[in-house]
Amino acid sequence: MSVSAKKPFRFAVTGTGDIAGFYVGHFNARGPEQREGVEFAGAWNRTVGKGRAFVEKHGGRFYGSLDELLGDSGVDAVVNLTSPAAHAKITRRALDAGKHVLSEKPLALDLETARELAALAVSKKVTLASAPFILLGDNQRRVKELLESGRIGRPVSATAELFHGRAETWHPNPEQFYVEGAGPVLDVGPYPVSLLLYWFGPVSGVQGMFDIAVPERTDLSGRAFKVRVFDNGVALLRFRNGVIARIAFSFANSNTSHHGLEIQGDRGSLSLASIFAAGGELRVSNRDSSQWDEKSGTPGPWPASGVDWSGGIMELARAVREGREPVNSARLALDTLEVLFAINRAGSSGQTVCLGK
Repeated sequence: MSVSAKKPFRFAVTGTGDIAGFYVGHFNARGPEQREGVEFAGAWNRTVGKGRAFVEKHGGRFYGSLDELLGDSGVDAVVNLTSPAAHAKITRRALDAGKHVLSEKPLALDLETARELAALAVSKKVTLASAPFILLGDNQRRVKELLESGRIGRPVSATAELFHGRAETWHPNPEQFYVEGAGPVLDVGPYPVSLLLYWFGPVSGVQGMFDIAVPERTDLSGRAFKVRVFDNGVALLRFRNGVIARIAFSFANSNTSHHGLEIQGDRGSLSLASIFAAGGELRVSNRDSSQWDEKSGTPGPWPASGVDWSGGIMELARAVREGREPVNSARLALDTLEVLFAINRAGSSGQTVCLGK
């Protein structure tokens, strides 16, 4: 489906859970010029009441069925915000209908299905993009520029902290974070892994040490449930360019000040106070300096984690109009998934998992 630069680019949302409010709310907060001719068409949700309430709040049309949404010739793209188990099915149907798609992560619950979706998009001549899209942020792009310019010399190591807390302390339906397709590796792991792939390129090997630290949880209603995936651990990644990275994941922690990322080079280092925040504090240190020699951005806290949740929608529209691959492409999503699944295998087996052979 081609879209003229003069024609509005209209998207509809499937799934109107909490995250959909961030996507559409941030889009609606843009001024007319900042929307660049992109329009919100409406939403579908399998629970009719929730879907209608969503469009009453955010605008657009409520679609009574997925078929109705996909049959609307005025919809150019589908933003798939359904549960992880439904991502692949909804994305496949949207691609089959000739719609461009931005999918929440993970793209699919197994690598083969994700590859099939990417191939389907190519055969249908439509664009498939995937969250996360934090690599579109100002800070994240600035890091790439600093690395490519040699500001810290040859990067040799990186560390990232994903101590994301216990979902049951705030989410009305937390069990979904502790089942297949979720857990900290697949739920928040895509954020640092996609960034590191964007900056450093392919991974050659993965090691991991993981466990279920808190096997039984209690939701806000007092109902107990079992944790079915790893909820705590550490992964080591070796990149083909020689960088060694360590990523800590946890859904078992309480309060923490660890949310950031650091990269060490042979002529300096840099630090992001937040992996997520586009305008968070970015610090750069010269070689052998005992202080951060350059600072920019704000140390936080940041509303909505400092993410422009409409950024992926805007990037999809621009990519389609310009006839190019989006930065948060299906190709990057496949590479990210391959690493994440390798982390889980390494954590289960205790063995090094080699990639790219």
